[in-house]
Amino acid sequence: MTFLNPLVLLGLIAAGIPLLIHLLQLKKLRRVDFSSIRFLKEIQHASVKRVKLRDYLLLLLRTLAIASLVLAFSRPAVKGFIGAGSKTSAVVIVDNSPSTTARNEYGEIASQIRNVSSELLDNLHEGDDAGVILTSSTGDTGAVLSSLDPKSLSNAVLRSEPSNASEGYDAAIDEALAKLRTSGYVDREIYLVGDMQRGEFEKAVPSDVPSGTRVFFLRTDESPNDNLSVSGVKLLNPVVEIGAPSEVEAMIVNNGGADESEVVVGLFIDGKKVAQSVINIGAGVSRPVRLAFSVPSGGFHEGSVRIDDNSVQRDNTFYFSFFAIRKLNVIVVSDASRPSAFVLSAAQAVTDTSTVIDTRVVQSDNFVYMNLAGMDVVVVETYPHGASGLGMSDRFDTKLEQFVRGGGGVILFAPKPDEVGAYAPLVEGLRIGSVKGLWTRSGNAFQSIDHIDASDDFFAGIFSTAQGAEKVKRNLVTRIYKGIEIDANPFAHVLMSTSAGPFLIGREAGTGFVFAIASGPDTASSNFPVSLFFPVVIQRALFYSAAVSRRPMQVYAGEDAMFHFAGGGIKSAVLISPSGNRSEIVPEFVGGTARFTLRRLDRLGTYTLVGRDTLTEVSVNINPRESNLAQESDSGIKAFAEKIGFSSGNVYVVKAGRNAVQAIDRLRRGEDLSSLFAGAALLFLIGEIFVSRMKTIS
Repeated sequence: MTFLNPLVLLGLIAAGIPLLIHLLQLKKLRRVDFSSIRFLKEIQHASVKRVKLRDYLLLLLRTLAIASLVLAFSRPAVKGFIGAGSKTSAVVIVDNSPSTTARNEYGEIASQIRNVSSELLDNLHEGDDAGVILTSSTGDTGAVLSSLDPKSLSNAVLRSEPSNASEGYDAAIDEALAKLRTSGYVDREIYLVGDMQRGEFEKAVPSDVPSGTRVFFLRTDESPNDNLSVSGVKLLNPVVEIGAPSEVEAMIVNNGGADESEVVVGLFIDGKKVAQSVINIGAGVSRPVRLAFSVPSGGFHEGSVRIDDNSVQRDNTFYFSFFAIRKLNVIVVSDASRPSAFVLSAAQAVTDTSTVIDTRVVQSDNFVYMNLAGMDVVVVETYPHGASGLGMSDRFDTKLEQFVRGGGGVILFAPKPDEVGAYAPLVEGLRIGSVKGLWTRSGNAFQSIDHIDASDDFFAGIFSTAQGAEKVKRNLVTRIYKGIEIDANPFAHVLMSTSAGPFLIGREAGTGFVFAIASGPDTASSNFPVSLFFPVVIQRALFYSAAVSRRPMQVYAGEDAMFHFAGGGIKSAVLISPSGNRSEIVPEFVGGTARFTLRRLDRLGTYTLVGRDTLTEVSVNINPRESNLAQESDSGIKAFAEKIGFSSGNVYVVKAGRNAVQAIDRLRRGEDLSSLFAGAALLFLIGEIFVSRMKTIS
């Protein structure tokens, strides 16, 4: 404690005046007895005690009143951490994450955050090095707004709006520390004004905190905890076919509040409501909801799952996109002696889809000269072999590898014995695995399919349960007489297998997909081509491998999206935002592939990237952590700051109410206690008046 008028303290001598008067009153006088009062009754002993108690109490109150008045005029103060006239470097971090759109009894939380942040800036002095960071803009060039006139930044804060992007508090604090490290001022401070949502404190990366830097966390009044959200949507069918039934699974989350809520869940495709479900969901529970649909046309389709409005509006809709194949252009590489009857029949088998499958058969020697533009899938039954294969295998492999890495689909059947030399390097080049050799049955022995991975996306919609896959496997009674043995790559999907090894392997290659089947497409290799399951597998492989390159992307608001296009002949594309705004995107070219970087997509909805036609779609949603409105505790906030590197004595948690700025100002600059002592003097004087009027004799 310091005294701004220390000379006034000499007045404390006056506090001894009541004591001096009291001592003078205690001077003993000579006793004289009068006969007229000799027989009066002596005063009772208890009354005398009360008189003495009152006198002592009056003495104390008068002494304290004088001392308090003197102390009040001496202006005692608790010293803060900012000296008189010292300059400060301060950064105000404004939380404008989606969760701040929730409302409490004072209105929208985002508005309260803006007002407090503006008042903090107004409270700084001209010449203080001030900065402002919006939590949604961390990582951007020029994310920190700086000025030596703090009040000039106040309007910028008041004009800010809640963002769809969600960045943890650690990223904003790191940006603030980077600014403070370049400051020449000794006093450095960070003010973070936000709802202190627990999800924002998930990450605390240690940083270089300048010595003595103080951080203030200003928490808003309690936020509502009752919030429902759609946290994700999964397309259950890996391939959407025209006219065929498909399903999505939406995850509905009750982030707190009422014990149980009734939720209406709607599915919208291309802006039209196509399905609805009503569920009851308890507090703190996540519940999946399945919704069925079908589409009448091919191409990209935009979808969304929506629930009724509640605390945070922006997480009530989850956007997604999908591609429905209207036509498949398939090349079957074969030779004249084997017309691919089983594969062609499987491709043209009657299904409940309206998608057209157009097939062409070419010989392996002619394949290397073909233009594959517009082709979706290449099915390889025959490989370059014998004399005709000399010098042809490398060209064959290169063409297939370029095709699949550019987004095409490839299905490889097992080779004939004289084709293994061409088959093995192709399998290894596509990173499916390594070829160990051919195998054939011994006597009447044969191999059977003993495992089907029903959990893989490839079989989605084909098997409802793992038991269904086991039933198919038992009824299939596959007899495999000869085939190829492959040691599968660890990153490949072994979809079907026999005791001899993998039978059906799938693997992404570049932006395309490739399948390898361990037997040939003829009855000499196995009875699989004549089974009822063969057309199911072949058609799914055709659609699946063709659809991989057309799978739309999903990102959280504020993130980048990367799209690779290997089709060639493209110099730029147009990105259309959900609001209809258009911007030109120029790609980088890496190894003949155009790489489009779509930076910081922040509008909720679906973006479309268009070249000659639609290249891809990107759906943008808010981060699910923004839906949980639970706040972090004061102790949790302090622990978070200490993990970053702040000293425990320099971390403050303050309620961001109407008096937040005054509370921080008292911490920063200290507090004048004059009014406190003046009030105490007044109370002592009132007490003195009350005690002096007390009766002393009953």
